[in-house]
Amino acid sequence: MNDQSRIIQMSMRSIVKTVITLLSTALISQAVAASDATSDQWKFTIAFPMVWAPDINGKIEGDGNRVDISIPFDQITENLNFGFMGDFYAAKGKWSYVLKLTYLRTEDETVTDGLDAPNWGITIAPQHQIITELQLSANDLLVRYETHKNVLLYTGVRYFFTKVDMDITPLGPGIITISQNINVADEHLFDWLIGISLSHKFNNRWGFMITGDAGLAGDNDRDFSVNAVVAYKINKLNNVWVGYRYLEIGNDTESDGLEFDITFAQQGPMLGWAFTF
Repeated sequence: MNDQSRIIQMSMRSIVKTVITLLSTALISQAVAASDATSDQWKFTIAFPMVWAPDINGKIEGDGNRVDISIPFDQITENLNFGFMGDFYAAKGKWSYVLKLTYLRTEDETVTDGLDAPNWGITIAPQHQIITELQLSANDLLVRYETHKNVLLYTGVRYFFTKVDMDITPLGPGIITISQNINVADEHLFDWLIGISLSHKFNNRWGFMITGDAGLAGDNDRDFSVNAVVAYKINKLNNVWVGYRYLEIGNDTESDGLEFDITFAQQGPMLGWAFTF
């Protein structure tokens, strides 16, 4: 091979290397631009319908008296008048916004034991029918920021509404009878929250997310919740969420010189369908 051929061959190799370098640079730049464009696009998730199967436990304590409220999920299902639950997520870049809605209205009926004086055949206190109507609503409006990969810090407002009415009716005559409608609780409360969300993807199908938050300031003295969710991706649009949710609200109040401790705790498994687009 003469010198001229070697020069031509070296020139061709140089040209090919230059073209490859330019193409690689162009592809990398395009990929980065596409990634930036993707991060600037809005992403939405709607988790609805969702089913939460909570047991509800509460207490209202004051002046030496205590009223316990315990409603297991099977009673909620049996006596449920109306229920609604759903989450909405909107994300763009490192910021995301969340709206969580929960509401249920249930009614429970119990009958107390009567008290008779056996030696005189007198009814001291007849049986009483107690109908308890419970309305609970917990709604969150949150702003989240991704500080690290799969780690988000968030803050926002939780609105908690609770109303408990008890209707007491005697089922017969007696010396002591009570016929009264009592409004045990009727409150609209707001709390400022701070929380953290951690997530992890095991593969392109399975993922896990856990969140926890607590109230910093507001109407309640105690307000915290924990949610754990396992997500299964069916396709680009459809996902199944299975998890567990715990929420506790507590408030210490004073009325007419009496101190009251009102606490509600809702906990149980949940199942939902989530749409991502």
